[in-house]
Amino acid sequence: MVDVGPVLVDHRERNSSIPDALAAAGLEVRLTDLPVGDYVLGPGLAVERKGPNDLGASIRDGRIFDQAVRLQSAFAQAVLLVEGEPRGIAEDAWRGAVCRLIEDGVTVLHSLDAEDSAAWVVRLAKRARRAGPTTLTVGPRRAPRHPSAQAEAMLSVVPGISLTMARSLLASYGSLAAVAAAAPDGLRSHPGIGRVRAARLADALHGGYVAPHDREPDPARPVRGARPPRRWILVGPGARGESESFDRRAVALRALLSAAAGTQLIDGLTGEVSATAR
Repeated sequence: MVDVGPVLVDHRERNSSIPDALAAAGLEVRLTDLPVGDYVLGPGLAVERKGPNDLGASIRDGRIFDQAVRLQSAFAQAVLLVEGEPRGIAEDAWRGAVCRLIEDGVTVLHSLDAEDSAAWVVRLAKRARRAGPTTLTVGPRRAPRHPSAQAEAMLSVVPGISLTMARSLLASYGSLAAVAAAAPDGLRSHPGIGRVRAARLADALHGGYVAPHDREPDPARPVRGARPPRRWILVGPGARGESESFDRRAVALRALLSAAAGTQLIDGLTGEVSATAR
C-alpha cells in the first residue's frame, strides 16, 4: 500500500463516528477546514455526506446542486454519501434530485446508518491508498477549457438547471449571451423550463450583485400537503408471527436480515411486499 498522506476530515464531521472508524482502520486522520466536501480520501477523491435531515434541507434550498458543482470542480472523483432515509421531503423529490446528480456525473452511495457510512468511507480511503499524496485543493483542479464547457458550467450552477438542461438551452439559443437576453416568458417556451426555473435564470443572469455579508438567507419553500405517515412492517411466515413496525425502511431492512425465512417486509402505505427474508 502506498503512503498517500492523511485523510482530511472537515471539522463539522468531528462528532460523527467516521473519523474514529478511519483511525481504527489504521489510517492517519487530520481535522481541518475543508472549503468543499466532508472527507478528502485520496488524490482527487472527496466525499460529501448527507444525513437524513441534511439531505432534505439541502435539496429544498438547492444547496446540494451548488455543492456538487464545487465538489466536481475541485476533485476528479466526487462522491455523495446518502445516509439513511431522508426526512422532511417527499420520496419522489429526493429520488429525483439524486437522479439529477447522477446524470451530472456525481457518484452516489447509499448507506443504512452511521455505522454503514463509516464502512463505506473506510473502504474508499483504503482503495485511495493506491494513488499519490493527498493535498488540500484550493480552487478548481479541472476548470473547463473550452468556452462552451465554461458556458455550460455557468448555467448549471443555477438551482434547477442541470448540466443536461444547460446544454439544451445553449444548443437552442446559440450562446450564453442569447440565453441571458431572452425574456423569462420566452425561456418558459423551452422544454423543461417552467415559471420557477425561468425566474431563477432571470435572477442569476440579471439580478444586481449583493455582497456576501449583505445577502439574506434563502426563503424556505412552501411546505406541501402532508403525506400519510409511512410505516414498514415485518410480518412473519404465513402471518402467524408477531409483526414489527418501523418508520424507516433502512432500519426495517436491517431487522429483516435476522428475521426467520419467509418473513415479509410490507410497505404500510401501499400494502406491497418490499422484500422477503430467505
